[in-house]
Amino acid sequence: MQFMEDLTDRQAAEAVRSRIDWKYVLGLALTDPGFHYSILGPFRDRLLAGGRKRCCSIRYWLA
Repeated sequence: MQFMEDLTDRQAAEAVRSRIDWKYVLGLALTDPGFHYSILGPFRDRLLAGGRKRCCSIRYWLA
């Protein structure tokens, strides 16, 4: 979703905190406080370390 909307990490974290559509897609409660933007970089690194094929399939699924 971050990629599709061309958002920075900070903007994506703010979207998780404030947008109902993002909370819905992520399966979060409306009262969920979200997360700090700084965890997105390490999360992407872990995805890439797990293999490019897996990362691309996730991107395809979200598109």
